Amino acid sequence: MDNYKREDLLSLLPYKPAKEKEVIRLHANESPYDLPEDLKEAIFERVRKENFNFYYDPSCDELKEALSSYLGVEPEKIFVGSGADEIIYDIALAYAGPGREVIIPVPSFSSYEIFSAVSGAKVIRVPLLLDEGPEGCIWKLDLPKIKSHFKKDEPQVMFLCNPNNPTGDYFNDSDIFELLEDFNGIVAVDEAYFEFGGKTLINMISQFPNLVIIRTFSKVFSLAGLRIGYAVAEENIIEEFYKVKPPYNVSLFSQIAAVEVLKRMDWVEDVKEKIIRAREDLKAKLKKLPGVTVYPSSTNFLLCKFDMPRDVVHQKLLEKGILVRKPEGKEVENMLRISVGTAEQNELLVKAFEDILK
Repeated sequence: MDNYKREDLLSLLPYKPAKEKEVIRLHANESPYDLPEDLKEAIFERVRKENFNFYYDPSCDELKEALSSYLGVEPEKIFVGSGADEIIYDIALAYAGPGREVIIPVPSFSSYEIFSAVSGAKVIRVPLLLDEGPEGCIWKLDLPKIKSHFKKDEPQVMFLCNPNNPTGDYFNDSDIFELLEDFNGIVAVDEAYFEFGGKTLINMISQFPNLVIIRTFSKVFSLAGLRIGYAVAEENIIEEFYKVKPPYNVSLFSQIAAVEVLKRMDWVEDVKEKIIRAREDLKAKLKKLPGVTVYPSSTNFLLCKFDMPRDVVHQKLLEKGILVRKPEGKEVENMLRISVGTAEQNELLVKAFEDILK
């Protein structure tokens, strides 16, 4: 059966999420806070009134109206998918594909490369620059190298994660604006972690008609298990996504849950503030540990470099019931990505590190 495999996918590594259940989950950048019971009950009450035997709204109109109020943009400029992963895939299907090229600064979220390759496009990886100056460690876009590919390869799509996963912080605004002005293709900016940092390019959509913003309900909104993501772009771009998306791609339950959570922004804001406080507290404590470098973060995770081999650190944490992520790529060798947990989970993590690194 190997003869039937696509040769262009032979070197592609699948995304492999960890499966350990009886652990403290600090590996997937999920929210450590589940929905409160009264909010769950409001969702269940609405769902009970619906017909499960009928397909639900394929256009997600109610959710788009709710998002329009939250974002301050017209609902016609919003596209909803089954998680940010589907949005990424739809971008690749609509604008990449066979004979086309996608440029991705790395390290970054692996789905950009996976879905671009699956679409049939050639992936151009451009390593980030790490500036370890007196003011701290800053990951930067290699503008000259990225722009050298504009004429040489003429890529049609560029993915930027901002703030970036796994490095954790924002790229320089002027660098992104320069790329938006010079690139003759779609610039997809993934703002999955926007709520933790507060900086967005959504208000630049009209100025840069090639800009697509990607967002998710999997982080601060605590709906990772329901798979809801969305894109914001000019209407002509949104129309292309509808050509390639699966029909009825977002379930009844997911749409209703997202609408109801958006009605409870007081709770969402409380979750956001707790995670940010926990992040800063965890960062301060990790910086005091021997042989650990902690990179700046505007997200719900921290990227840490270790003097000790990371595989050893990772395994010892797992033995203590704590799961963290080993990011892929030579640029992040000997680094671990650690999701911010509750105050109690973070305290257990710090104690585990103190034991491992002593």
